Amino acid sequence: MAKVAFVLNILVASALLAMAPVSVTAQSRETNPIEAGNIIDEIVPQPGAVWDVGVDEPWFGWKDSVYDRMGLKFGFSYQMLGQYATDTLPEATYDTALGHWWGFLGKWTMLDRGGNHEGTLVFSMFERNAVGNHQVPATFGLADLGSLTANVGFTAWDFVIENLYWEQWFKSENSEFMLRVGNQVVTTLLNPFRFKDERVSYTFGDWAFHPAIPWPTFGFGTGFKWWPEKESGFYVAGSLNDMNSNPALGFDWSTVSGSELFYGLEFGYDWNRSKGDRDHVHLLLFYADERSSRSPDTLPNKAGGGFRLLGEKQWGRWVGFAGYTYNTAEGGGVTGTFVDNNFTLGAAYLNPADIRGEVSFSLVYQTPMEDIFPEARDQYGIEAYWRISLTKNIWITPGVHLVFDPALNPHHDFIAIPHLKFRIAL
Repeated sequence: MAKVAFVLNILVASALLAMAPVSVTAQSRETNPIEAGNIIDEIVPQPGAVWDVGVDEPWFGWKDSVYDRMGLKFGFSYQMLGQYATDTLPEATYDTALGHWWGFLGKWTMLDRGGNHEGTLVFSMFERNAVGNHQVPATFGLADLGSLTANVGFTAWDFVIENLYWEQWFKSENSEFMLRVGNQVVTTLLNPFRFKDERVSYTFGDWAFHPAIPWPTFGFGTGFKWWPEKESGFYVAGSLNDMNSNPALGFDWSTVSGSELFYGLEFGYDWNRSKGDRDHVHLLLFYADERSSRSPDTLPNKAGGGFRLLGEKQWGRWVGFAGYTYNTAEGGGVTGTFVDNNFTLGAAYLNPADIRGEVSFSLVYQTPMEDIFPEARDQYGIEAYWRISLTKNIWITPGVHLVFDPALNPHHDFIAIPHLKFRIAL
């Protein structure tokens, strides 16, 4: 039955892709906002802030000169998330969460810069933790609220290397192919979504990290992305990654086992009309093996797979989007994967009041796995936020998450979780 489901969904995706126009404009090859390259390129002064102030020249002029001389780009950032819950589980310790996430990243183009065989070393190192006597936002959900949703990105680990991989391009007259090998975060390659950056956009995992998929943490892996026709938006991407990787061990590949991996294969299409004006659809097929480390016997740990189908459509400043994920794997590498069906539907309005950012609203429906939570109920939710470019280098994102029928909290039928995010990048 699982194989039949995979085949049927490949056929659905093929039909969607066949609707693409015959000719499209030149493609932007990085469509995932948490790609290291995208993040670094976005750390530049841009118009549209509430106050047109901030760090500008000579800092960015000097950074440009470093790139011109050496092919090196780099950036620094600090982000913070604060949350409050109107209700909690009776035994909960916290009704607030406050966490920060800071560090630096870079990419050094060392081979054939600007050519057909460009090679780049990508690097990032971050520290993530709670601030003061508060809960870590990544666990401010299941443990304290009885909710299936939480913010995975604002987790807790020491200052460690997250990305350290080589990215090699092979370009011809008609096609492009990109290969990565090294320490990597697989979500920066697979499952792209324009409002996915949880530092400034959606807070909870259903649209951001999306823990309904049993992603591994950052660790050793290899991935690729291939555009068989340069003038077409169709692409194929894939990745193999270590399921046992552990941030607590730092930069350590000793956990790699050839029989315990995450497998992802994605088929997608981008319609790019102009910069910032695009549509997108993709089908991601995935499978995760059981773990032999990282609490394999005390946390859910069952091999399984599934698929995710996501689409975005833009009309001027409006963007609509919808997604569905089916999953049979229990557990996962980063946090527990406890959901077998996840539906998301939403819309965004770009640059409201001509302020760079967006106002966005989404609906979420989740069904918990009966093998893990036999008595749990289905959960519904709403998340809304406004990403605001406050200055050239500072963003704030106020928002709220409304949880209806929290799956593991029979004491409450509704919980409101307002939040505020702050980010500065140089």
